[in-house]
Amino acid sequence: MASRFFTAHRLSAYPLIFLVVYIMAAVAWMSQTTDLLDPRQKPIGYDFITFWGGSWLALQGNAADVFDAAKMFAAEKVAVPGSDRVYLWHYPPTFLAIVLPLSLIPYIWSYLLWTTGTFAGYAWIVRKMAPQPQTLLLLTAFPATFMNFFHGQNGFLTAALFGGAMLVLERRPVVAGILIGLLSYKPHFGLLLPLALLCGRHWTSFFWAAGTTIAFAALSVAAFGPDIWIAFWDNASLARSVFEDGLVRWAKIPSTYAALRLAGADLAVAYAAQIAVAAGVAATVALVWWRRAPLPLRAATLVTGTLAATPYLFDYDFTLLAIPIAFVAMDGYMRGWKTGERPVLALAWVMPLVSTGVAERLHVQIGPICVLALFIIAARRALAARDRQCHARRSPPVTGAV
Repeated sequence: MASRFFTAHRLSAYPLIFLVVYIMAAVAWMSQTTDLLDPRQKPIGYDFITFWGGSWLALQGNAADVFDAAKMFAAEKVAVPGSDRVYLWHYPPTFLAIVLPLSLIPYIWSYLLWTTGTFAGYAWIVRKMAPQPQTLLLLTAFPATFMNFFHGQNGFLTAALFGGAMLVLERRPVVAGILIGLLSYKPHFGLLLPLALLCGRHWTSFFWAAGTTIAFAALSVAAFGPDIWIAFWDNASLARSVFEDGLVRWAKIPSTYAALRLAGADLAVAYAAQIAVAAGVAATVALVWWRRAPLPLRAATLVTGTLAATPYLFDYDFTLLAIPIAFVAMDGYMRGWKTGERPVLALAWVMPLVSTGVAERLHVQIGPICVLALFIIAARRALAARDRQCHARRSPPVTGAV
């Protein structure tokens, strides 16, 4: 049944249907937009306004003000004068160094340049992972791609850095380490990276990642002064309360922690479950990387494990899922499929489009379930491939009869 469903024709036809729907939705949405405010009176790409406002404050010489809600609101009013909501900055100062030039051009053009530019890097990396004719179409139609464009978020950049590091880890370990160090602007996505590098004995990449992280932080101090790091740490309690008190809708946070909070669990139970999941995932990632399974499958295990391990995750972060989907799909294409693997891959592909809606209506968050299912497939394939490698090395050569 699965082999008849996942034909080359359908892998081209269904993404085109998704793209047509996206375009129709975007046209309808933009037709109701006035003065850069969408029908809900939010700025177009409303998460991006935080990046633009942070850039504007920093270029005015007041970088630490990004953590001042009133001053951020004033900066965001410069971008979109009709906006009446404040969008807070919770990123480390290193991210401000990345977005610093954004306010040099008007908001809408900056938003378009940011999203299309980071998407281009993202697409180039994923295309390298899965060099098949349908890859670019599937990636463009990937619901997480649409969601990241809609939010104006940094998911494309995150996935490009993470995926790029995995692509070159064995061939260019210094470059991989630098890319991982740059990823430190999303510290919650680095929970498992040091573990993987150490267990995989990638010493060069580990030390270059550590050095780049330190240098990146030092650059932000040199550019913005030490006060911004003091403000960042002072802001941590506010960021934590925003997360723990549900000021951001639980339905938009597809982690184990948020899924349990959405279902009515208290704080301690939700955190305990998240820690248990993270511990199991970390142990599996350590095993896969210690046994030096093929790099694409190790990378797929690491990325899905990273998404499963962190409690702080948003639906647009599922751009990262393109990495394990691409690597697992290529492995399945070359080595064949086991029962149920292709439906899980298809569900993981479509899940970012429906997880928030299902969570809001049914109070059931399917995101962490899909991520864990893909994690199990990637880890199982990685360990099986490693076992095949070991068996091939131990087997004596076959000689002809004399």
